[in-house]
Amino acid sequence: MNLQLAWLENNHVFDKDAATPPRKNVHVKKAKKKKRSVVQKEIAADSEVDLHELGVEEALCKVELELELAKKNSWERIRIVHGIGEKSGGAIRKILEQKFRSEWSNRVSEYRRERNNRGSSLAVLAQ
Repeated sequence: MNLQLAWLENNHVFDKDAATPPRKNVHVKKAKKKKRSVVQKEIAADSEVDLHELGVEEALCKVELELELAKKNSWERIRIVHGIGEKSGGAIRKILEQKFRSEWSNRVSEYRRERNNRGSSLAVLAQ
């Protein structure tokens, strides 16, 4: 009988009906935290121009009028909603990019498409 008790003590046998079994020290490898992609919030615009349903010439006139208003009211940013390319949205976007690079380059310090919305652009006005 003494041999059986000695064997039981040396082999860490426990009673399954007991309250809690003895714990072994086990090294648990922690999972690495995943890096979240940083979603930058867009800067709020002082004004927004919606060019949906407009032709190219009408859209250019409307943006030019908005630039005049922005200068008078000391606005800093204008959001231009041109669409992503269906119907005339793509043509309007392309012509606006050309205009802001050439004729209107003295009016704005930065013109770029918005990060989270392909159908709109942001014009930061020159001070």
